Amino acid sequence: MSELTLLIFKVAFLIALWVFVFFVVAAVRRDLFGERVTKLGTAATKQARDIAAVFVGGSRDSASSPTPQSPAVTAASGPLGRALELVIVSGTRVGDRLALTTEPVSIGRSSDSTVVIRDDFTSSHHARLEYRSGSWVVSDLGSTNGTFLSGKRISAPTVIQLDQPLTIGATTFAIRAV
Repeated sequence: MSELTLLIFKVAFLIALWVFVFFVVAAVRRDLFGERVTKLGTAATKQARDIAAVFVGGSRDSASSPTPQSPAVTAASGPLGRALELVIVSGTRVGDRLALTTEPVSIGRSSDSTVVIRDDFTSSHHARLEYRSGSWVVSDLGSTNGTFLSGKRISAPTVIQLDQPLTIGATTFAIRAV
């Protein structure tokens, strides 16, 4: 082989190595910080900030009572018309509560999630709770470690009942009537 051919192979190998490193760094960044999200409208931004404040540095007292001016709270009510809340029953943030409205609730490690859970077993965008046809439905968003409802891994959107344990990573949630 000539020196020119050897030099071309060396440069090509170096370029391929750097491309590989770039893709690894991008994958790690995406896993740690989540995908980039577009800006929300001002009303959606305020609502997301209000909801996120409960779980990210918010007080438990303000979270325990639903906002009376929100008609969505009564639309997603439980037995006897009582409002519902998502409660952390085990994990590092035990006792934290989130008043449920008809708005979807995203759970994950990413800062753009409604409920941010910082643990190694939770994916950036792990699961989603949605209010559909009078029931709350939980969906796994392709997480690595899975989402468990009453100890069974779910693979499709599944209706969650009151007080049924929902485990995501090292954290267990339950929907309870206030």
